[in-house]
Amino acid sequence: MAARMERERQVSCPQCGAPAPFRGTAVSLVCEHCGSTVVRTGLDVRLLGKVSAIVDDGSPVLLGARGSFAGRGFEIVGRLQLRYARGAWSEWFLQFADGPGWLADFQGNFAVTRPGPALAAIPTYYNMAIGTWHEVHGASYMVVDKRAARYQGAEGCLPFAAEPGLTFFAVDLAGPDDGFVTLDYGVDPYHTRPDVFVGRAVELAELGLDRLRRFEGWRD
Repeated sequence: MAARMERERQVSCPQCGAPAPFRGTAVSLVCEHCGSTVVRTGLDVRLLGKVSAIVDDGSPVLLGARGSFAGRGFEIVGRLQLRYARGAWSEWFLQFADGPGWLADFQGNFAVTRPGPALAAIPTYYNMAIGTWHEVHGASYMVVDKRAARYQGAEGCLPFAAEPGLTFFAVDLAGPDDGFVTLDYGVDPYHTRPDVFVGRAVELAELGLDRLRRFEGWRD
């Protein structure tokens, strides 16, 4: 069964014919040969277009690196780079053995989150104000950031179709013990049941990544 499933994943890019190695729960990937976004629907694939190239932001994180969080190993299988009014940042897509996660990477600050239980109705994106407090799974969290961001670039595999030019809306909250929550409103800032991602702020070293990008002048 496992071998058959693996063969089913071995599809090719409709644009250039290169292998399109989808991983786990990935829905789309950026072809590393021609830069096209390929979307998987069942056993079929289709082209979505081309995303812009990743802009070098000096991040030490590398696609394909392996590490661990909360005692569970993961592999970095994709990257989404986004831009909003305050700057740009990356969201690295993590594949754990028991499901997906994200590593937020913004100017040397990092946080790991994983999908959490849904919340009861919560204010729309436009009604969430920075500095206000909200209860998330029994703990109080304060809104520390909200953003309407555009997809700037992508690489590797992602769990959704990263359509070029889309704008998505999200709110970040911080809580006790470095707790971190992201409310993902997707492309609809008016709905009241955003997807919930729960985790905490981390130091990059504690993830134990097996490889990092090195810069001239760095010392181990």
